[in-house]
Amino acid sequence: MSPRHGAGPDGIWQLGPARLLTVVGAGYLTVVLALAAVTLELGAGHPTSASRSPGTGAMTDGQRDDGPSASALPPSPATPVGGGDVRVGSAQTRPATPPAARPPFVPRPTTPAAQPVLTSYEAESAANGLEDIRIYTCSGCSGLKKVGNIGRGMGTLRFNGVTARTGGSATVTIAYVNGESPRVGQVSVNGGPAITLTFPGTGGWSSVGAMVVTVALRPGPNTLTMFNPNSPAPDFDKITVSVR
Repeated sequence: MSPRHGAGPDGIWQLGPARLLTVVGAGYLTVVLALAAVTLELGAGHPTSASRSPGTGAMTDGQRDDGPSASALPPSPATPVGGGDVRVGSAQTRPATPPAARPPFVPRPTTPAAQPVLTSYEAESAANGLEDIRIYTCSGCSGLKKVGNIGRGMGTLRFNGVTARTGGSATVTIAYVNGESPRVGQVSVNGGPAITLTFPGTGGWSSVGAMVVTVALRPGPNTLTMFNPNSPAPDFDKITVSVR
């Protein structure tokens, strides 16, 4: 007779597949039940979080909490030193209000300078001093007339009533006629020192040229005298005075 299956030293672990699964399953179930028993025993000896009263954090049923108290905990990093509730967008966290923008610079309007006043004075006017002079017809002159015969051994032309509203310099444009080579004339303002001027030729005794000179006038009426004690002066048509 053959020996019984699994008997003997060499056949003790020679089990069939069904028996092997039964043995392993029984062992696994035993381990699970043992672990469950240990877990229940540990749970019975320590309180769970459910034993605390909800919302307060205090221990119930006389149990003592050996952890640090809430008052001993360090302040939260979000809590400001000195207490206080900081809210997003509050005055403590809101950036400083930037300074108000300055209004744009608006320059003050300036008073425009007074425009110069131009006044013309005809040489042949009866208001002038016409000492030993001659009045000639001149097709190119204003008023078709001019004053000549001025200079050495001859006459002197004096413009009277040259008016300036304020004292200061004035520009005088002298309209003259000289059909020859340059002639020299002198101008005196209010009897002051003479200004010597050289008048180039104008190309004919009816052709008019211009000479510009700056003189000092006083407020009110002034006189301008044309003369030359040394040689003949040119003929004169008019003067135009620019004053402010």
